[in-house]
Amino acid sequence: MASIRQLASGRFNVQIRRKKLSSISRTFDTEDEAIAFARTREAGEENAFGRRQDLSFASAGERYCATILKGRPSQKITLYRIGLISSRLPEDMRQITKQDVNGYRLSRLETVASVTCRDELQLIHRIFKWAHRELLLDPKEHPSPCEELAMPPASKPRNRVIRPDELRQLIERLSPVMGEIVELAYETAMRRGEIVKLQCKHLYLEDRIALVIDGKTGDRSVPLSRRALELLRMASERCSCPNDRLYPVTAHAVSTALRRTRNAIGMDADVRMHQLRHSRITMVARKGFNQAQIMMVSGHRDSRSVQRYTHLNVRDVLNLLD
Repeated sequence: MASIRQLASGRFNVQIRRKKLSSISRTFDTEDEAIAFARTREAGEENAFGRRQDLSFASAGERYCATILKGRPSQKITLYRIGLISSRLPEDMRQITKQDVNGYRLSRLETVASVTCRDELQLIHRIFKWAHRELLLDPKEHPSPCEELAMPPASKPRNRVIRPDELRQLIERLSPVMGEIVELAYETAMRRGEIVKLQCKHLYLEDRIALVIDGKTGDRSVPLSRRALELLRMASERCSCPNDRLYPVTAHAVSTALRRTRNAIGMDADVRMHQLRHSRITMVARKGFNQAQIMMVSGHRDSRSVQRYTHLNVRDVLNLLD
């Protein structure tokens, strides 16, 4: 319940007392400001989930997934991680302290890789930041418990560039459909999820463009190489209507097929679907494309991401110097 009183200075003080939680006290120049603050805080705490006691980390995480990650491939794995995290932390997210999260960090590092633990801590941080914006959780009273916490080291970036002869070996051992998908990933730098979602209506072959709808960075146009054009033309001829998917398989099935083929051939573990994307972006950079042109191919919106995907060495720039 909120109470408002006028101080000797003429300003107005708001006090909100909450069961089992610390009280809130704020002072404002006018009574209207004080009333507005009290109503906003009470409405935010009582109505964000319907009831005040329902402001749990699990509920906040589920709403975060439903609004921010809706329809994305990462939604399912994020929900799984939220369930795992919430089972090991206090139920009410306002009760979660830095000590709780640090204990969780130390416990997880005993059983999982540091990059997995890092991803989970970053998820906790994102949900708290989202709750500050959307659920009116006070960032001063309930800051993210991950702030200034020692984060496990990030995974070492993969610098592997898949060579054309290695690509041919993979395609020869894969099924025809899987081989097309793998080669298309190599030719376009498209993500596996973007490829398996392609529909016939998304192709503008005369313009050498394919549309990615609702991809990781939103909608975008993908420029097609001549070989990519041939592959997509063959795939479109198998479709009976514009809404048909070009490749009716799951993204997981593609990665599984590539992994099994890679192991059968004896290639190293860095030969994977996403590394095909790295390889194409690197090849484009070697041709002397500027950063804006590379981003048109890769679909990145952040130039820093492009740098992580471009694996050049000193020999790649020798011919550009003269």
